[in-house]
Amino acid sequence: MRNLIIFLVIAILLAGGAAGWWLYARSFPPGSQENVLLTPEKRQALERLRHEDKFKPHDYPPLGYTGIATPEEGAIAQAAVNDAIDAILLFKDESISAESVSDLIGRAMSRVRLLETEDRDRAANYMIEIWYILGFKGATGQFAYGAAFQRPAGYSEPLPPGWKSPTEPRQIDQP
Repeated sequence: MRNLIIFLVIAILLAGGAAGWWLYARSFPPGSQENVLLTPEKRQALERLRHEDKFKPHDYPPLGYTGIATPEEGAIAQAAVNDAIDAILLFKDESISAESVSDLIGRAMSRVRLLETEDRDRAANYMIEIWYILGFKGATGQFAYGAAFQRPAGYSEPLPPGWKSPTEPRQIDQP
């Protein structure tokens, strides 16, 4: 009898864990299947973003950012964003798939997973900025959003901080 109770408790815990994981995985929208052209203008915008001194404090609505927690974490976060941009810039001026960019975003986000929440969120905002610069409209498939994150009509990702619309980016500061 005791073994049966232990078995049932383990089975219930496993079923609960599987159900929780299933619900969590459903909160991420499926990744876009779009393809866009990597034009010289997009390449130039990515280069500007690449050379920007990132993770500085800002007060872009809806939430500001107080800056990276430590210089060491700043180096990790900046390298993650810049490496994603560098990998995209290695593509020839041709069609680039949302799936390949989403994979790069996923790898970059895994590099910042141990940073403070605010810094991870800022890294995610840079990744979405890259997504918008490239001209994708669908979801990256890497992020889950609640109702508080407003998305422009026809787009699946919220606007990055400082952007006025999907076609009006923020001013990228050059060092």
